[in-house]
Amino acid sequence: MSQLSLSWLGLGPVAASPWLLLLLVGVSWLLVHVLTWTYTFYDNCRRLQCFPQPPKRSWFLGHLGLVPPTEQGMRVLIQLVATYPQGFKAWMGPFTPIIRLCHPNIIRSVINASGTTWNTWWWVLWCV
Repeated sequence: MSQLSLSWLGLGPVAASPWLLLLLVGVSWLLVHVLTWTYTFYDNCRRLQCFPQPPKRSWFLGHLGLVPPTEQGMRVLIQLVATYPQGFKAWMGPFTPIIRLCHPNIIRSVINASGTTWNTWWWVLWCV
C-alpha cells in the first residue's frame, strides 16, 4: 500500500489527492463551458447589432412588458411597426434576442427559404 502513496516523490502534504484532481478537472470543465457560452453570446450580439431596437425598459428585463396583451399594447405594437417598418430586435430578458420581421417581402423570403441551405439565412444573421 505504501507504493500507491506519493510520499516517495518527496512532496509530502503538498501532493495532490485524487479529490483535488477531480475538483480541478470539474472547475476546468465549468470554466470552459462558461467561456464558450460567453463567446457565443458575444458573437450573436455582434451579428444582430444591425437590427434597430426600441429603448429597453430595464437592463435585466429588456423589452418585457413593452407590449402588454391589451388594446394599449396593440397601439404600442402598431407604433413600433410604424417606427421600424422592416423589422426590429426585442430582448426577452438580458440574454434572449427576438427578431420581429414586419415587412411582407422580408417575411416572404424567409418563409420561402429552404431549411437545408443556410446561404439564404446568412443575410438575416449578417444583415447584408
